[in-house]
Parts: sequence; structure tokens; C-alpha cells
Amino acid sequence: MAGDISLDDQATQSGFARLVGASQPAIAKHVQAGVLTQGASFKVWLQEYCERLRTEAAGRQVSDARNCRDMAQAIESEANAQLKMRELYKQDQLILDIESVRKAMVEWSTIGKNEFLGAVESILIAIESQHAITIDREPLQPNIDTALKAISSYQIESEEAGEGGAPDLDSAA
Repeated sequence: MAGDISLDDQATQSGFARLVGASQPAIAKHVQAGVLTQGASFKVWLQEYCERLRTEAAGRQVSDARNCRDMAQAIESEANAQLKMRELYKQDQLILDIESVRKAMVEWSTIGKNEFLGAVESILIAIESQHAITIDREPLQPNIDTALKAISSYQIESEEAGEGGAPDLDSAA
């Protein structure tokens, strides 16, 4: 009966079932699943059907479990790649750990305070020498203290629980 079918004719489920030795309900499932293209020729269906058989025989059949495993592997690969990239950045010193940043901020704050105090003292000495006067520094101290506090008022949140921000820097100057 398969000899009566032209491969160029539009495929029917019952005709294709006879051609490949399967049941019409089995072929209907393949059409419904999109394995066989609706309205295509027997030739196209035969190619699609054989491709499906090759895929199944090679163990490449798509399933929810396989998709889930493939997704998990892709996520793991991405995470490993990001971890390796961070390690390379650390080696090239493009990423600093929080303690290095904290130390640099403390050092910068100390340098900034010392520079500010030196500048204030230089200004006062210049005014005193230019005008032949002595400036009482006591009334200026609240403003100086406010400026020093502003210089050191940064916060870096610690990754460790219970540890606060940076140490009090007013004693560093």
C-alpha cells in the first residue's frame, strides 16, 4: 500500500502511519507535538520523522529533566566564569577587598586632616605676621573641629556582623 503514495503529496496521518509502520494515533501525537509539520508533504514528514528517530537514538531527546539539568549546568558555568574573572581582577588589583579600602580611607582621612590643620595654621601665621597681631585660636577651635569631623565622617559598612564603621579618626590628627 505504501507504493500508492507519492512523497510529494500532502501527508495524511493515516497514510504516513502506513508508510512507516506506525499507528495513526502515534502519528497524531507527533503532529500535535510539532515533530511533524502540519500540511507538509510525505517527503518532509519522512525527513522530520527520521531526524526525530536519530535524536532519540542518540539520547538527545529533550525532556524537562534534561532542560533543568542543562540550565543548572549553564548557571554553574556562568558562576564559575564570574568567580574566575573576579580572581583575575583581584590578581591585577582591579578589585580591592573591603579592608584595603577601609585602610586607604583611614589614611586619606588622616592626611586630609593634617593638611587642613597645616593650612589653617599657615593662614593664621601669615595674618599675624602681615598685621603684626596675635590671633586667639580658642574661638576658632569649634569651626576647626567641625571641619575635621566632616573630613572623617565617612562610613564603610563592615561585612562582619556587629562591627561598626571606621574607627574614630579625630584622635588621628
